[in-house]
Amino acid sequence: MEITIQERGLSFRSEYEIATPGSYYFAQKTFFSFPSKIRLQSSDERDLANIEGRFSFFREKYDFALSDGRVFRFWCEKRWKRVFDCEGDKASYRLYGHKGLKYSIFQDDRQIAAFAKNRVVFGKGNKYEISLNDDADVILIICMVLAINNSENDDDDSTVTIDVGSIGPEEKQFDERWQAS
Repeated sequence: MEITIQERGLSFRSEYEIATPGSYYFAQKTFFSFPSKIRLQSSDERDLANIEGRFSFFREKYDFALSDGRVFRFWCEKRWKRVFDCEGDKASYRLYGHKGLKYSIFQDDRQIAAFAKNRVVFGKGNKYEISLNDDADVILIICMVLAINNSENDDDDSTVTIDVGSIGPEEKQFDERWQAS
């Protein structure tokens, strides 16, 4: 399955258009919220999830409240190596940032998704191309990507940005051979 998350380039607050096969979603960050709050909605304006940042001096932390009642905690485990953990609903996930602009998501020890960010950004216009297994939790994966965008690229209003990505150490190498199933 392929998903595209496109942040609107010229907006006062972060707004996202999300396209999945057969569905369209919309997310927006609340004005002047500290810590940040992002609301994910379906095309008919039903709430799908709320992403709420938690105050922390050194590490990003978020709570995801999904509309079906499940709650997940998402936090930065290793800042320098860009490793994030997500736990809740008797499941655990690990998100790895890799060299460049690539990321991968594992559920337990099995890779379920990979995504990449665009190199050239106009305004806020970050774009994420996500490949994920058909049995992966789409809403949860979208929440993780929105939290990553919020923590790494929040409120950058530059005209044009060229992102070289991560050049530091990585916890796990990106598997170029991985394919969504």
